[in-house]
Amino acid sequence: MKLLSFVMLIVFAALAGIAEPQTKKDPCANAQTTPEMRDCAGKEYKRADDELNRVYRQLTAKIDDEGHKTALKTAQLAWIKYRDANCDFASYLNRGGTIEPVVRYNCMTEMTGARMRDLREYLEAD
Repeated sequence: MKLLSFVMLIVFAALAGIAEPQTKKDPCANAQTTPEMRDCAGKEYKRADDELNRVYRQLTAKIDDEGHKTALKTAQLAWIKYRDANCDFASYLNRGGTIEPVVRYNCMTEMTGARMRDLREYLEAD
């Protein structure tokens, strides 16, 4: 009888495990290979860039003065050139290596996040 109870307990435990919703693991949470790290870093940069573009569009829409909009556009274009040149510098010692894109994407993500915070400050200012 004890054996039957034990078997039933194991069966119910197994069925309960099947019924639990399976959480999909984030492959980037434990990226191990260089291609995985590159892909994950690229996705992270794309998310940051998309958010920066969203904030930039909101700020542009908020500004009524055309001269002020032009100044923002000029600053943003100059910032993009600076970001790209700075990340070229940051990844230079890795050029040609498989880790180069990871270093570059990480640099671009970090700088994009900082720029996004700057633009949000302007957006939130009254």
